Amino acid sequence: MARKIPFSVDITGSFVYSEPLVEARKLYHDGVWSSAKLHEIEDKEIFRIVEKCKEIGLKCVTDGDYKSSNYLDFFHHLENISKQEATTPDEVKESVISGKIGFDNSYPSTPKVTQRFTYLTGIIGGDMYAKVLLPSPTTLLAELLRPENRYNTGRYYPDMDLLVHDIAQTYQTVISEFYDMGCRFLQLSDYAWNLAGDSDIEQVAQAAHIDLLSLVATSAQLTEACLAQKPDDMCISLQFHDKWWSIGDKEKTAELLLSTRADAIAFDFGNRENENIDFSMLNYCQGKDVILGLVSTSSLQPISSSNITFHIENAARLIPLESLHLSSQGDFRDNQGNSVISEQMMWSKIVAMKNIAKTVWGE
Repeated sequence: MARKIPFSVDITGSFVYSEPLVEARKLYHDGVWSSAKLHEIEDKEIFRIVEKCKEIGLKCVTDGDYKSSNYLDFFHHLENISKQEATTPDEVKESVISGKIGFDNSYPSTPKVTQRFTYLTGIIGGDMYAKVLLPSPTTLLAELLRPENRYNTGRYYPDMDLLVHDIAQTYQTVISEFYDMGCRFLQLSDYAWNLAGDSDIEQVAQAAHIDLLSLVATSAQLTEACLAQKPDDMCISLQFHDKWWSIGDKEKTAELLLSTRADAIAFDFGNRENENIDFSMLNYCQGKDVILGLVSTSSLQPISSSNITFHIENAARLIPLESLHLSSQGDFRDNQGNSVISEQMMWSKIVAMKNIAKTVWGE
């Protein structure tokens, strides 16, 4: 079976904000700096982290999500989805729709979401791959159906099928746009099970007046529709947080969510480097590449290379080793931009992942 991802260490989430970027965001929030000045610092810091990734020897790099606060930002670039400003620093900015959802990269009211990719590809050089990280279509569905948004969404989408259709059409356009710009690696991260704010997936199902498994089935159908026109030479991975594996009928959930035409599945196994991990969900990933999110993004303890290697060996009993890849558990910062570990510790963990990959895969 051909390997779909030609590197063993994958970047699957946001990076810790650097100190210059934290300060720049504060000055912008306080009205001291303009957006142009903030973007200047963002670009400078993205260049720095790309150079660091080159130094470590990574083959795939993102922009660290340095131009984003959290996954909601992408939704606010779509047509007719606006951001309801928070009244307190810790409050989540809700996504409110005011019409039919769509995506037009030339839409004048918002910056082009593809500008980040253009900048990244312009600075990587060499044999590195530029990867795009986006929230999954299922996350958008859950965001618009959450209790806080359900009534307003119903004004424009009284029929769930119409909402699913328009989200699918929107993501098809987004995927096509990135492909035409040269993107060959794109990750859709599913935050539906770990939404920003107070809503969880079970509350979303209740607000939509359907049971959880029906919502899961709808999510799988939505994902499949979004990938219906995916080019053969574009690798699209789906990332799932570990919470979905512990809610409801996990076997049926895995069967539905992992059976789409996505090329790869990335799993966030949480802070479980030193625990036993149930890899049985990998049985539903046959024929796909699997990215194992085994390295904690919040633990202050040094990585145990032997434990990580042991987990990889266990996973290799279900999926061929050449189809496995290693990553951190996902984002190095939360939805408010906070991180438990320092940037220096983050880099130490990434270096450790690269060293483990050399031992396991010889690269």
